[in-house]
Amino acid sequence: MIRRALRLKTSIELLLIKYKAQWEDENRSKKTGQVTQAKLAKKPRILRDENQLTDKDWEVLYHLEAILTVFETVVKTLEGDGHIRRRKQGWTGSYDNIWDVVLGYELLLNTLEEYKQLAADFPDPEHFRIGINLAWDKLDEYYQRLDETPIYYTAMALHPAFHWDWFDKTWAHKPS
Repeated sequence: MIRRALRLKTSIELLLIKYKAQWEDENRSKKTGQVTQAKLAKKPRILRDENQLTDKDWEVLYHLEAILTVFETVVKTLEGDGHIRRRKQGWTGSYDNIWDVVLGYELLLNTLEEYKQLAADFPDPEHFRIGINLAWDKLDEYYQRLDETPIYYTAMALHPAFHWDWFDKTWAHKPS
């Protein structure tokens, strides 16, 4: 929905401008040519100032869309059927591989770490920081549950492209 709103931003803004002009024309006093206070009190919610998306709101939506796209990609990768198929641009690959789970968690946690650093430059940095921290905490809670099922780590260790080297490189900063 966010992606669609961003794609249609100009159309949405034009629609609101036209609707506001139409509403004001229909509710203008014939004597004064102004919209009366009584009519303004009944102004449709979509036209009220507090319900309008500001430039800051649109920027927030751009950042949210970028973060959520990473989550969408990881989820789509993990929900595949494991069959190897020819993909776009000619490469061959499969989705829903057990070793991708650990990689997916690592990617999401690293993405949230990056956005935690970038959040200071965002509009409403405190709002973003809190949201990112809550997302990181929840994701880390699920990541810790992977320890209960060693198959994920076993799959990484047995995978010909990763072996134990992956653990040494990725978890070098973690003592346990």
